[in-house]
Amino acid sequence: MFRIKVEPVPERGTYKLLESVIIEGVKIPKGFEWNGASIPNVAQPLVGSPFDSDLMAPSLTHDYCYQTGCIPRAEADKLFRKLLIHNGVSKQRAKLMYKAVVYFGGSHYNYENEVA
Repeated sequence: MFRIKVEPVPERGTYKLLESVIIEGVKIPKGFEWNGASIPNVAQPLVGSPFDSDLMAPSLTHDYCYQTGCIPRAEADKLFRKLLIHNGVSKQRAKLMYKAVVYFGGSHYNYENEVA
């Protein structure tokens, strides 16, 4: 399981990264904030809370990639699934979460800065 040091930012409903990390070649700088895994309230009983420990590093990496366009969107989605499984998420749950970002995540990806 990837270990990251974070602190909550309650007024924004986010977490802030306290130390820069490199996860699967993606360097995420200290101070980056993200809102956890984007899980609709209705799906949380099945999938989990946005800030479950097994989702933190995968959602951090995925959100960073989406916000910066540092890797192409399809690669970011596949990396998300890989990191979920690495962090102990079942293959079935990881597949469900992967399909959700593939189908519903496009409007959140920063295509303007996408690396070719």
